[in-house]
Amino acid sequence: MTENIKDTARRALELSLKYGCQSAKIVTDISTQSSYTVRDDKLDRLHQSTGSSLYLQLYVDERYGCYSSNRTEPGELENFIKNAVAATRLIASDPFRSLPPKELYYKGGKPDLKQFDSSFENISQQEKSQIAFSCAGEMYKKDKRIISVNSEFGDSNDYTYMIDSQGFEGESKETLFTISAECSVKDKGDSRPESWWYESSILFENLKREGCGTKAMERALARLQPKKMKSGKYTMVVENTVSSRIISPVISALSGAAIQQNNSFLKDKLYSRIFPSDFYLSDKAHLTGAIGSRYFDGEGIATKEMNIIEAGVINCYFINSYYSKKLDMPITIEGPSVLTCTPDGKFTSGVTENNLDAILKKTDKGIFVTGFNGGNTNSSTGDFSFGVQGFYYENGVILHPIKEMNVTGNIVSLLNNLIFTGDDSRKSSRWLIPTLAFESVNFSGT
Repeated sequence: MTENIKDTARRALELSLKYGCQSAKIVTDISTQSSYTVRDDKLDRLHQSTGSSLYLQLYVDERYGCYSSNRTEPGELENFIKNAVAATRLIASDPFRSLPPKELYYKGGKPDLKQFDSSFENISQQEKSQIAFSCAGEMYKKDKRIISVNSEFGDSNDYTYMIDSQGFEGESKETLFTISAECSVKDKGDSRPESWWYESSILFENLKREGCGTKAMERALARLQPKKMKSGKYTMVVENTVSSRIISPVISALSGAAIQQNNSFLKDKLYSRIFPSDFYLSDKAHLTGAIGSRYFDGEGIATKEMNIIEAGVINCYFINSYYSKKLDMPITIEGPSVLTCTPDGKFTSGVTENNLDAILKKTDKGIFVTGFNGGNTNSSTGDFSFGVQGFYYENGVILHPIKEMNVTGNIVSLLNNLIFTGDDSRKSSRWLIPTLAFESVNFSGT
């Protein structure tokens, strides 16, 4: 099947050049997915799909058009591309649009990053369904306060092939297996606290199948009978499940689009020390067996390991070929592959000496944040306001859940109040952000 996809992409490239493109990039993919959802003790939903798509990026007379289709039969494909080229000629000229310099392309020959599980096709529907039922069974009727439970097993198998008129050719195969659980419980009055948990893995044999439902149930029950807290400055410890929310505004502010549109609080800060000296954001693009690892980005540009922020100093912006021309800046990469956050730039998988429990003890007392309820960040200034859920703790011991609290401030100021960076990032995401602790954070409550 992969050879058919490659043949379609090559034919599409030929037709694009035939009908007048000066250059073109073609991306084809095929994806197989399934999910088994259990509500309480019954199979609520079963979904299976296989789909393929063709994406065209056409460059015609300094004009750029992007098109997609899943109709790739020879006659239809030729007519589709002919019309796409004609439509591109109607678009306003944009001389900054072009394929990237060829010397930046990934050339191949690197070791396997182990993103694919060859056993994918051999896993039976019965086994997948049983995983979802077992997860729900860890919660269903385990406590009289439980209202409802949901669990889901899902998997995906994605193959992508990319080719362009400058000679780039690249492909990737990725599998992913996930199990998730949700639990809602009855509290006083109309309050219905709920919580969740999930696990994911590239390899089926490494998926943690037991304990996901129990974890979701325990987290939901722990939120019963929350208490209001007084407004003030508290130490804030952010759980590794949601700590990426703190880092996300920084990554967005480093993008070429935000810089070019004057919509970044980190504009004109390149090579400046903005954050504390023990703050490192790194891209471990070639981390074997990690979700998100890759040898080339969406333009075919070779990835590499790099410190994005090193000892508090901004080392690079995320600049693709388009914004490189608009900003007159060197091309770096379109965005991080596997993002890590550490106090020294060194990432060691599996180390958990500085985990949540240790950080709670070190910080004595404060607010432990386990979720964000809405809110936003001003991309131009870095000011933020988030609703939060979590717990109050003292002497490293969680005492009770909190109720109706918001946290406000500025992302740069917040990160400069970073006092502890954990080593307990979860491996179920391409952003490996650990538990983070901050001092003197503004909370509003009663």
